Formats: sequence, structure tokens, C-alpha cells
Amino acid sequence: MLAEVPTTVRHKAEAERRFGDFATTYFEAMWAGDPLADAFVADFPALGHGKAMRMLKKACQAGVDSVPDAPASLRALFAQLDDVPEWLDLEVIDRDSAHIGRYTRQSGIVLGAASLVSGYANSAASRPLEMTGRYIENAGARTIEVGSWLVEVSKTGGLERFSSGFELTVRVRIIHALVRAALREDPEWDLGAWGVPICQAFLGYTLIEFCLIPIRGMRAIGAPYLPEEEAAAYARWRYLGHLLGIDETLLPRDREEQERLEDIYLLTRPPVDSYCRDLVASINSEFLVPEIECLLPARPARLRRAAKPVVHGLERVFLGDQIADELGIPQAPRTKRIIERVGPAIARVNAALDRYPRTLGPRTTLGERYRVKQDHRLRTKYAVQHDLVDESPGDGLPHPARA
Repeated sequence: MLAEVPTTVRHKAEAERRFGDFATTYFEAMWAGDPLADAFVADFPALGHGKAMRMLKKACQAGVDSVPDAPASLRALFAQLDDVPEWLDLEVIDRDSAHIGRYTRQSGIVLGAASLVSGYANSAASRPLEMTGRYIENAGARTIEVGSWLVEVSKTGGLERFSSGFELTVRVRIIHALVRAALREDPEWDLGAWGVPICQAFLGYTLIEFCLIPIRGMRAIGAPYLPEEEAAAYARWRYLGHLLGIDETLLPRDREEQERLEDIYLLTRPPVDSYCRDLVASINSEFLVPEIECLLPARPARLRRAAKPVVHGLERVFLGDQIADELGIPQAPRTKRIIERVGPAIARVNAALDRYPRTLGPRTTLGERYRVKQDHRLRTKYAVQHDLVDESPGDGLPHPARA
């Protein structure tokens, strides 16, 4: 077995006993970045940041052959991106997930209170957010950025080669590489303690955050996906992991492999620190609680005051009490019990509706209308008109992804 792991890793011996060779693969992944994306980013100083990003976008939109003087690193990156895996079937993915938009309201709740928060229970994985210094100051903006990406890649045709979802995913990959390059040069980055910034192991957990955890979370609050929709989600995120540069040895193919990756991640994750708790407090106070308040009637006033316990109860249902305690999420026993009791009842109603295929289209249309309306409202409220951080106008804080 592998002798050396980052010093913040916990329960190494137990992981090796439980997971065997996969533990070796996982621990080795903590020392690995993304060679193809990292090589292209290494050319940024010579190319110029702005020119390099324009080259990247043109290659996404028209193919790498359309880019004059494309460096070898960009051509190598797109050789991988343009090599469609034999296991990919976009037609089946689009067909089987055509109506997931009927649960737009619920998916927004799960994104904020489950997907994003779950990633903060790991101090090493959260460290890049801390050192780039952006999220606590503008939790709303970053949540909107993540949501923009997820909307595009979840659309019908959102994973096609020349779609905006494809381009956004490739840009996310390069943003990761830009942050990785900056932090590797930062004397405050403790390589021995945390491994490589945005390492393969923690990058792999991104798929858990946006696939396995949301599927469970949606079921918990009464919005269960159909079996074929769940299968399409695992297939979609397998391909997204491929586009994000996750090595095939770590890339989960289905629910069982996502669960295995989640299990070893949770077992060995570095302990929560004060910054992790600050991240959760920030997304709660600056985004989730105000958004829940908007959904509740203004009168009587006590209903608006229920927003905090509702958010805390949801997070405890989604994350479990142990992780919620570590993250400093306040207890909300009454709200949690209500969610745990009401969720299955709502799920039975939605499952009954789902048995009538003719209801799926109208419900999906309503969900899409709601999404468009909420997207406009949120972007206006938080003054966000860009898609990802590399296009953000700047908020007084430097970021490696911005020119």
C-alpha cells in the first residue's frame, strides 16, 4: 500500500483495509492535478491571460483547428476533449432526463443546502476557496455561478460538443487549473498537509456533490426522480467528470461507484476548521436564509422568523447530524422532524403524479418558467450578469481566473 499521504488525512489504515486497491488509487490522486489543463495554463504567461482564454473559448465554439497559432498544450487538451468515450450515449441521457425540470423548486433548495454545503466538511478541499478569498465576501454570486453551469449542462443538448454547457464545463476545468497554478506558487499552501490544490481525489467528489447527494436530497424532501432519470444523472455526471479531467481510474460509472467514492472521502477527509464553519455561516446568512424568507408569507411575522430553522433543519436532514455538528449548524430538532415526516408524504403524491406520463410535460413547463423567473430575480438582487468567475467584473478581490 501507499506509504505517504497528506498529513491531514485520517483513518488511512482503515481505508486500506476497507477499500483495498481503490484506497491506493484514491490516495495517489491527492498528489495529482490535471496534466492537460495544467500544461495549457503553464502557457498563459507567454500567451497572455486574455488571449489564452479567447483561444480556449474559440476552440470550444468552433474547434481547436479554428484557433490560429494554437499552442501544443491547447491541441493536446482538445484531443482529449474531442475523443468521445465509447460508453457515452447523449441521446439516452437527454431522453431519460427530459422532465427533471418539474422539480426546479426543490433542486434549488438541494443545491444550496446539500450540494454546496457538503463540500465544506473538508478543510483541505475548502482551502482553495479560502486562499482565493472570494466566497465568504459574495456567497450569493458564487452560488449563482454554480447554478448557471448546472442549468446549462442539464439541458437537453447541454452536453453536445458545441453547446454552452460543454464550453462552461471546459472553462470550469481551466479555472481549476488556474487556481491550482496560483496556489502551488503560494508559500502559504502546505503541500505536505493538503496535497495538490484541487487534487484529483477532491475533484472526484464534485460528482458526488452534484449527483449522488442531490438525488438523495430530492427524495428526502418529496421530489424523487424516476429510475431512468437517476440512471441518466449518473451517466451525465460520468461524462462531465471526463470533461473536467478526472482520471478514468477514479471516475465513478454508476451509483455504486459514487457511493464508494463518497465513503472513502468521508472516512479520510481532513477535519473541519473555522473557515469551513465560516463558509457555511456565510452561505446561510447571505443566501439561503434570505431566499427561504422570500418563499414564506410576510404575515404573520413569525413565519419569516422560521427561515433559519428551516434552513438548519434541511441541512441536518441532507448532511446528517455528525457533519452538521462539525460545521456548526445550529440544532433544529422540530423542523428536522417535520421535514423527515412530510418529505415521504409529498414523495408519495409526486410519485402518484409521475405514474401519469401526460402530467410530466406540463409540470416541466411550469418548472422552467419558475426557473427563468427566479434566475432573473437572483441576478438582479445580487448584481450578477456573468456566468463564471473568469467573466466576473471583479469585486475588489484578485482571483487567478480573471485577467
